[in-house]
Amino acid sequence: MQLGGDLENSWMMFDHVKHVQGWTTTACHVYDPIYCKIMSIAIYNMQSKDIKAQCILWRKLNAIVLKKGVRNPNFKGFMVDNAQANWNVVHIVYGIRYPIVKLIDKEHTCLFHWTQSLDKHTKQLIASKFQDWHKVLCYDYKQNL
Repeated sequence: MQLGGDLENSWMMFDHVKHVQGWTTTACHVYDPIYCKIMSIAIYNMQSKDIKAQCILWRKLNAIVLKKGVRNPNFKGFMVDNAQANWNVVHIVYGIRYPIVKLIDKEHTCLFHWTQSLDKHTKQLIASKFQDWHKVLCYDYKQNL
């Protein structure tokens, strides 16, 4: 982050991993075009990754960013896994405060989590004889967005 600058050209990426039993570690990263690298801006541990706990983290992060001269972090968008709590928090803290209202053109998921979600929902909701065809259609749709 540049002191006094905005983050309007940066995608915020974050994900949760389990390093210690009973705790979740999350790292927040942005891509820095000057260094041509992914830069970590926050790493934190929490016992629960529910909406309330994550809202506290994001609001505290915004308070720190404000102290560094960025009045209103305006990220280009967010890239998270498909966990609903993650998206709800992004909508609450950076959207219009309602989890069901999407941030148009500001939401993306990585290919890994998109594929996991596709596999999970295909197995749950699509008859076995149509599953392969369903996946082909979904990949085709994704490529042509």
